Amino acid sequence: MNRFTENFDIMSESEKKVCQYIIKNMDKVVDMSVYSVADAAFTSKTVVINTAKKIGFTGFTDLKYYIKQHIGDTKKTKTVVKSMQDFNTELIETTKMTCNFVGERELDTTASKILESKTVYIAARGTSKSIASHLNHMLITIGIKCVLIDDYNLLTLIADRIDKNELMILLSLSGETAKIVDAARRVKARESSLIAITSFTHNSLSRMADISIYSLAQDTDTIDNDSISRLGMFINVEMIINRVKEINTKSRQ
Repeated sequence: MNRFTENFDIMSESEKKVCQYIIKNMDKVVDMSVYSVADAAFTSKTVVINTAKKIGFTGFTDLKYYIKQHIGDTKKTKTVVKSMQDFNTELIETTKMTCNFVGERELDTTASKILESKTVYIAARGTSKSIASHLNHMLITIGIKCVLIDDYNLLTLIADRIDKNELMILLSLSGETAKIVDAARRVKARESSLIAITSFTHNSLSRMADISIYSLAQDTDTIDNDSISRLGMFINVEMIINRVKEINTKSRQ
């Protein structure tokens, strides 16, 4: 993942779209032609090739070969203890890339929905619950009517009864957590607003959300290892809180 994101901030807008498409659809890209990727990303063959080169490959074929190897290696990945230098480098990269992934429009829309909603519901599972709790606490201190859902039976009940003036924020690093994905389906069936805070991958939660706030994650396989860092998601929350405060302050002036 590092290789795909280290030059993200110096790419053109078209190249960023290609890079985002590749990261979200790695399992599909290995079987796609350069023309198919260009069509899917609404750009040209030249832009796809230039993106591959900017990432560090000789061309699109080289990139596809790397992805095939990457997918295989990812399935075998185990918990690795990093040196302090590597850990610090990863922290800096995660912070930088997470900030790059979140656009101004997404932040503004997210903050506005939070401020306009009658009630904001927040839910997560596993290690991501600590981030959900932090988001809930910060929103309450701002004056937002907010409910953190700890009970998963209650999550199903609320998702089945949520109305169009309320908002659900669901957090999942993988975007595939069964209870969270089920809640998302129920919320969308009621045509209510849904915001996802998740990793920069092509996942079920982000596909259903009205807005997806993405973060960089070195791994997303939380089933086998729920100790994976959620730093990027914490950064997402801080970005959201800051924008809510900013818009709220301006509206009172």
